[in-house]
Amino acid sequence: MTCVAGLTTISGVWLRLHVLSPVQSLVLASVSAASIALPLAVSASGDQTMLVRSLFWPDYLNPYVAFSIFFVGVVPALLGYYHLGRWGFLLTVPAGFALVWMMVVCGILCFVYLGYHFGSVWLSTVAYAVCVVLVYLLIAWLHLRAATSATVREAQRKLHLRSTGTL
Repeated sequence: MTCVAGLTTISGVWLRLHVLSPVQSLVLASVSAASIALPLAVSASGDQTMLVRSLFWPDYLNPYVAFSIFFVGVVPALLGYYHLGRWGFLLTVPAGFALVWMMVVCGILCFVYLGYHFGSVWLSTVAYAVCVVLVYLLIAWLHLRAATSATVREAQRKLHLRSTGTL
């Protein structure tokens, strides 16, 4: 099989599979990311050698914090694949790592700063939940903007992911 024939096959399959609307793809990516993040969070919460240890938040919040970190890290990669196939996946993996880092910093700020000044784990947990929701809404907004972007459509056409006749 030549390289051109392989690219043609991949492009044809991608075009047939790329039938979801942007909102449907966001829901599917979210459910898929949750199904990936849930076992990782459960296994990571019992492991004391976890990359993000419970130095800043109570032990009983480990599954919640680990789930949100993994979830926010996986969603951009899945949405990047929706937009630009393999290239989109490769380009959005660093964005996922950046969002994971941002969520860890947000968790540290919420649990250390708010926990220290107000002495309330409940308030820190609510503040962290607000951070998670805001980051998810940012991801959703960027995804919906990219779905209607002429630049992304042109990149899809150049990557042979979209035929020239489709919108």
